Amino acid sequence: MAAAGLACAWAAGGATAAGTLVASGAGAVVLTRWRAAAAGRERRATQIPGALDRLATALRAGTSLPSSLAEVGSAVDPPLGPELTALGEATARGRPVVDVLDDWAARHDDPPTRLAGTALVLATLVGSVPARAVDGVAATVRERLDLAAERRALAAQARASAVVLTVAPLAFAALLVAGDTAAAGFLLGSPAGWSCLAGGVGLDVAGGIWMARLTRGRR
Repeated sequence: MAAAGLACAWAAGGATAAGTLVASGAGAVVLTRWRAAAAGRERRATQIPGALDRLATALRAGTSLPSSLAEVGSAVDPPLGPELTALGEATARGRPVVDVLDDWAARHDDPPTRLAGTALVLATLVGSVPARAVDGVAATVRERLDLAAERRALAAQARASAVVLTVAPLAFAALLVAGDTAAAGFLLGSPAGWSCLAGGVGLDVAGGIWMARLTRGRR
């Protein structure tokens, strides 16, 4: 289907239309994947406080941490639920809980996971009131997520400006190629023009990613 669309664009508008279609499609794929990854990370982070609340409840009931991890993991949706189940299974096989949690926190390396890992390590070491440490970290993670959501809302205008700055060069290049035969011949018909296009698109994508990171709310 993609090949048919490219052929139709070539037949209707020549190399200019086909090149624009390819660039637009590549940009859409990259943007879709980036948004999907960001949404997955966001969903996982929002699951952590609730999972810690469940763990604290299980620990208060006298359940061991490995059993609590497996129990809560089976009750929490992906992506976090299977992770907790795997942690419980690893500790049940005899691997030290601290090592399992350290590896988990290092693998994801984000503040909510590091805080949750610290709380669960304390739950194994404190002994007397392990649920209290888990409760405290659940509240801290929840507050951090709320603050991050507020920062993202306040940064909406900056993100819109970043989108405009990213799209504007591509739109200008497309208009230039469509309206100037000499420019189109150079950019689309010579190695030097291809290098300019590749360099320009690369810099534009890098700038877009950089601006997205600057305007993204951090947890």
